[in-house]
Amino acid sequence: MSQIFAELTQDQSHRPILEYALQYVDATLPRVAIDCGCGAGNEAAFLLKHDYRVYAFDPSEAAQRVCQYRFKNHPKFFLSNHVFENYPFPSASIIIALFSLFFCAPNQIDHVLAKMKHALPQGGILLIQLLGQDDAWLLQRPQTMQGFNRQQIEQLFIEDYEILLNQETRTEHPNAHGKIKFWNFHTLILKKL
Repeated sequence: MSQIFAELTQDQSHRPILEYALQYVDATLPRVAIDCGCGAGNEAAFLLKHDYRVYAFDPSEAAQRVCQYRFKNHPKFFLSNHVFENYPFPSASIIIALFSLFFCAPNQIDHVLAKMKHALPQGGILLIQLLGQDDAWLLQRPQTMQGFNRQQIEQLFIEDYEILLNQETRTEHPNAHGKIKFWNFHTLILKKL
């Protein structure tokens, strides 16, 4: 994540897919969420408004500054500056990793996904995005990012999750800096079995 990503996105609302995913959270589970790579905290703000305890992490100093200011007096917001690989995932009913898991080291993806699975109870929801194989970033930096096709994703999750959504996006669209890039990613809503 760029040092200024959080500043560029701090005035944006949460992503609508979060509301859709929350419909699947078992109402008997504690209202605890993890916002991975939280950036400006837009998803966290929405979750806090819905009475969730939110554990958020982001290694970016800019994200730390924005979130510390934005949530400085909120008793249910807990921020750390971890990366995926060393974050100690607490128990949560929903884990969100939107536009962030892309930056996890490819040789650590399986380890991180296992930690996420362990943090979720039965019926817990995993809302994540994984790069597709044709994304411009993957083509530019194949050593630092990993892309997946639909079949690989299904094989990765089929044993432990019900796949509620596996939506592939393929489009040219501006990034946070306003530069046009080709996006290819999968948005997944998974329910732990």
